[in-house]
Amino acid sequence: MAQASTEKVRELEGVLHEAAGCLSHSHVAALIAHPDAVRSALAVAADVLTMDDARRAGIGTIASAEPRLVDRDEAARRLAARTREGVPETLLTSDELATRVGLKTRQSVHDWLKRGRIVGWRGAKRGYVFPADQFDERGRPLEGLDRVVGLFGDGYAAWAWLTTELASLDGATPLRLLAGGEIDRVAKAAVGDRQGDFA
Repeated sequence: MAQASTEKVRELEGVLHEAAGCLSHSHVAALIAHPDAVRSALAVAADVLTMDDARRAGIGTIASAEPRLVDRDEAARRLAARTREGVPETLLTSDELATRVGLKTRQSVHDWLKRGRIVGWRGAKRGYVFPADQFDERGRPLEGLDRVVGLFGDGYAAWAWLTTELASLDGATPLRLLAGGEIDRVAKAAVGDRQGDFA
C-alpha cells in the first residue's frame, strides 16, 4: 500500500479544517462522535474521485448554501435526485428481522450484531434497524459479511461502504459481489480502504 506523503496529509488536514469551519457545532460534534463514519465517507469520496471521468460524470457534489425551508414535494424531489436509483432499501426492526430469518427472539438478532455477522445501527426513532438486503434468499446473512463488518466500528459506515459503487471493485458494490460469492475480493478491498489504500 502506498502511503500518502506527510506534505499531502497536511494539505488534506487543511482542507478538512476549512470544511469543518463551515459546519454547525452539532454537525462537528456528530462527526467527532462517529470517526469510523468519517473515515468511511473519506474512503468513498476518494474512491469516487479516482474513477475515470466517464464513470464519474453522473456523480454530483452537494454545494453549501444558506438553508431554507422547502415544501414536502420539493424535499422529496431533492432527496430522490440525490439517492441511488432503484427500490428504496428495506430496514427491518429486531422483531421483524427475527421473524423473517426464523430466529426465536430479537436477542438472537442482537447476538448476531455483536458478533459482527450482520449490519445494523440505531434507528432515528428507537431501537436498531437492519437492512434486509444483507440476507440471501433463505434468510441467512450473506457469506463473507462477517469478514467486512468487523473492520468498521459503526454499522451505518459499514453499510455505506457495502452499498457504494467502488472504483477498486470495477464500479461494483461490495454487497453485490458478496452476493455473487466474491468474498476474498471484497474483504481485500475493505482492508485496503480501511488502511487508506484508495487506489
